[in-house]
Amino acid sequence: MNYQSLYRASRPQFFEDVVGQDSIVKTLENSLRNRRISHAYLFAGPRGTGKTSIARILSKGLNCELGPTPTPCGECEECVGIKEGTSLNVIEIDGASNRRIDDIRELRSQVQFTPVNARYKVYIIDEVHMLTTEAFNALLKTLEEPPPHVVFVFATTDPHRLPATILSRVQRYDFTRFSEQAMMQGLARVAKQHSISVQEEALRIIARHAAGGMRDALGTLEKCAAFADEVTAEAVVEVLGVAPQDQVNAFVQNILSGSNRGALQIIDDLFNQGKDLTQFAVSVIASLRHELLTKESGDPAELEMIEQLTETVREMRFAPDPRIPLELAVFKVTGAKPKQTGVPAGVDSATVAKLEAKVRTLEEYIAKLQSHLTKHKDTASVSQEMSGSQAQRRRIPSANDEERSAFLLETWADYLKGLRDERLMQCEAFLKEGSPIEVVDDQAIIAFPRERGFHKASIEQDSHREPAERMLSRFMGKQIRLKCVFQDEVASSPRKSTPVPRGKKEKEAVKPVVQQEVKQDVPQDTAADDFLRASMETFGGKIIAKPKEN
Repeated sequence: MNYQSLYRASRPQFFEDVVGQDSIVKTLENSLRNRRISHAYLFAGPRGTGKTSIARILSKGLNCELGPTPTPCGECEECVGIKEGTSLNVIEIDGASNRRIDDIRELRSQVQFTPVNARYKVYIIDEVHMLTTEAFNALLKTLEEPPPHVVFVFATTDPHRLPATILSRVQRYDFTRFSEQAMMQGLARVAKQHSISVQEEALRIIARHAAGGMRDALGTLEKCAAFADEVTAEAVVEVLGVAPQDQVNAFVQNILSGSNRGALQIIDDLFNQGKDLTQFAVSVIASLRHELLTKESGDPAELEMIEQLTETVREMRFAPDPRIPLELAVFKVTGAKPKQTGVPAGVDSATVAKLEAKVRTLEEYIAKLQSHLTKHKDTASVSQEMSGSQAQRRRIPSANDEERSAFLLETWADYLKGLRDERLMQCEAFLKEGSPIEVVDDQAIIAFPRERGFHKASIEQDSHREPAERMLSRFMGKQIRLKCVFQDEVASSPRKSTPVPRGKKEKEAVKPVVQQEVKQDVPQDTAADDFLRASMETFGGKIIAKPKEN
């Protein structure tokens, strides 16, 4: 006989062999015993939890020569045919590859034929959620009133994708993941049947790694049996490529004590050994969770660690080097534990050097900004006026709406830059298309051209409006909300003039013209022109109108 995979050779043949699904088994046994057979069943649950196996056992109970019975003989023609997959009365269909309406029409034409030397024709449709909407619609009438000799058994890992019209016509059974203890019992029985020597700790690691799926667990057991004559914990760890539990425990102790050096060394060792760091992080989370649940009262620091590591696992799946997100997480979770000296726990000289380098980088960046602000100052008078303007810009306005409006108009560019510095680029991009009009009570009115309706609607969405208002309130020193309007809606306002429409290459935002006094020894027109030219060059504004001469 040809070799069969362990999960196929170990497939349960009777209800008494099924582990971990006691309530489902008991219900089906009673149905067969009392001969209350439904015309359609839905078996829903994660992969490897016994859906197809129980469907076949149910088929045996229906067609056994002693049946319907919850204890099929396993020796009659139908029982043997179902076991070997040769029965003409039990048809297994893959819903993923037979999902079209034509496939269902063919099935409808076949259900009319009576079974061959049996009571029922059983149609087992695996992954039924893959059928198209048209196929489901074609199946509805047959499913609702099938011939008396037909029983449908649907199996799916995603019952939410089934139409409500299908769900209302079936008897649903929800399969659950196997518990660790149930999986260990099932694996031990299979190992005994196939003369596989295995340690209990090895079974525990296999069951934990399989995440509730018996088929995955049997596949791992089969690989381990091929790897070593005796399946030990070390052999399982080597086959799975996961970290030993002692390294997981050491890592947890390091981060709980605030020692990032020891935790980073473990990460480096595991990476060099070719271990799966993502699986290692999952094991660390499980260990932290277990330690948290065994305590009388929860530790907020441990909760934060679990939250941080959970986010890190998501990042590691897409990172080119999985060490980087995990190492950053170590610094975050250990840096939150202060020592008595006030210095963050676990911070060594290398970390301090990195922080000092970042400070120097920020200082250089600030110096460049200051240089950029001063390079456009052509004359001493303009420099003096600009310094006065910047001092005014940094002053928080009083409770007067007029002063707040003037402050917002003058500092609008600074506010947009603040959004960019906080990485709110989308908020900045949307608000750049509008112009500040005035501040009324706790509302900042921003006007948009009609052709910029998309930007207005975008900034009004909560995901963009709320952070923009938060930054604006901090900027103005008062709780401020954004009120977005169209420019033609404020054109008649007596307090403000209509904003100038956006040109092809000009910025739409209207910058206020600030009149300044000039020195007496400089001609009035020349000083004013120089100041306006420097202001436009610095702030990107344009001249709307010039004061008339008296």
